[in-house]
Amino acid sequence: KDGPGALVKASADALSDDLKLTAFACAVDISLADGVLEDEEKDIINQLAATLNIPERTAISIIEVMIIKNKA
Repeated sequence: KDGPGALVKASADALSDDLKLTAFACAVDISLADGVLEDEEKDIINQLAATLNIPERTAISIIEVMIIKNKA
């Protein structure tokens, strides 16, 4: 009811540091499950990366790998 931003914040607060990259990769994987990353999904993924303090280059690498994975 509070929108995706609140969900991202609550999720990030509940994660330990060692699970943040894993959670980000899983979120990207789920977002790409249909083979398309919609604008709203992009916004949430970008917000999640920022909230989890994932470096931009790392986030891009994870997204690129998940795009390859989900095209097969």
